[in-house]
Amino acid sequence: MQSRRLVVIGAGISGLAAAHAAARIAAERELDLEVLVLEKESQAGGKALSLQREGWLIEAGPGTFLDNEPEFQELLAEAGLADERITADDASKHRFLYRGQQLCEIPTNPYRFATSGLLGPLGLLRMGMEPFIPKRASGDHGQGGDESIWDFAARRLGRQAADRLIAPMILGIYAGDARQLSLPASLPRLATLEEEHGSLIKGMIAKRRATPERGLSAGPSGEMSSFRGGMQSLPRALASNPRIQVRYGAMVESLQGAQAPHHADAGGFHLAIGGDRESLMADAVIVAGEAWAAAELLQDVAPISARSLAQIEMPHVAVVALGYDGDALSRVPPGFGVLVPRGQGTRTLGCVWDSYLFPGRSPKGCLLVRAMLGGSVDPDVSGLSDDELSALARRDVAAMLGLDREPVFEERVRWSRAIPQYDLDHSIRVGAIRAELATLPGLFLAGNSLEGVSFARSGATGRRRGIEAAQWLARAPESRGSSPQPQGDI
Repeated sequence: MQSRRLVVIGAGISGLAAAHAAARIAAERELDLEVLVLEKESQAGGKALSLQREGWLIEAGPGTFLDNEPEFQELLAEAGLADERITADDASKHRFLYRGQQLCEIPTNPYRFATSGLLGPLGLLRMGMEPFIPKRASGDHGQGGDESIWDFAARRLGRQAADRLIAPMILGIYAGDARQLSLPASLPRLATLEEEHGSLIKGMIAKRRATPERGLSAGPSGEMSSFRGGMQSLPRALASNPRIQVRYGAMVESLQGAQAPHHADAGGFHLAIGGDRESLMADAVIVAGEAWAAAELLQDVAPISARSLAQIEMPHVAVVALGYDGDALSRVPPGFGVLVPRGQGTRTLGCVWDSYLFPGRSPKGCLLVRAMLGGSVDPDVSGLSDDELSALARRDVAAMLGLDREPVFEERVRWSRAIPQYDLDHSIRVGAIRAELATLPGLFLAGNSLEGVSFARSGATGRRRGIEAAQWLARAPESRGSSPQPQGDI
């Protein structure tokens, strides 16, 4: 059997998971397959960027993952990192809101929640009516597109709960506006609870009876985890796989079908790399970059997908890590962090208290806080200077946590395009992309643009694409273009 080449564009978690999975399938099937990963940056990981600074470990991107993706767990084992995984401290179960110029814990106990003051009497009464609210009729999308997260929450839980609880939660996950994001695309679990049980509360009770150790929660199951050396440990480990080759500083400038400018077929693909227009041929390609970058590459070979990907907004997000010594740690209650509803006099979207989550994130006795700013609700953050950004983060953190001192450590990271926003037309775009890719044998799409933004979901998505690509390449050449190829759950 002749040698074949699979090119993966992008060395983030999804691209490297795809390359790793493809190489494993090739070895199992004794397929002579070269797996080449092309990465424009100088290191692996993409936004999974873990920075070690004089005893401080800063996560510039995702800071945790949930161990609820079986495929992701298999990936950890294959990468030899299962023993490097660490679970979050019990403090992570405590979550806070900043409201009325004070920290308010969000209780998980129903009685404590009712007496917490987070919702007023009418808000609590409306939330208590949730089991009696009929579920939305299938296919009822009003003006078209999906139902927004905010509309779903207001319909089921009431406007007060939507504004005070759900909207700030979405700021923490997507740095986005709950009124503009699709419920089924962004929070499919909640949509499933309503569809299967007719009620969120009934669904949570049913889940609790099935798995009592989890407690009453509408959120995703699984333990919050990381690695001893930070989140970038996994992409680094995958990149060291001797069965794959990773080329850094390799910017793919164009991608075309090898046989015709506007048609990719069993003849493979042509890639132009770098300023000198180096030519490279591939039998199959997995595009695992961000939505905007994938859109630019796919203009010739998959124009419908390119247009759809180009429409996915990815707003600017700034991460400011601040370290404090002295008694700062004891003055902040143990917890995961704090979310900030709009209208509270701060611009920070939320803070994570890393010192309480995992060991080794800060020097002993010190407090490490990561503040997130910007997102789709505050695009003007992108225009702030570094000094202005630092001053804003310091002021907000001091006000929220009651700190009367300057930090002894600071690290800033700006992402000009951060988290994909799954808006109300996202499902329509996904359908269009799925249909087009099914007609383009040998072309696969990974990354976090379509199927979920979390670290674990991106890794699982990439792993599926790698398996599909290797299986497609293992087929006889004459059979590869005879039927539509799968693209998993895109």
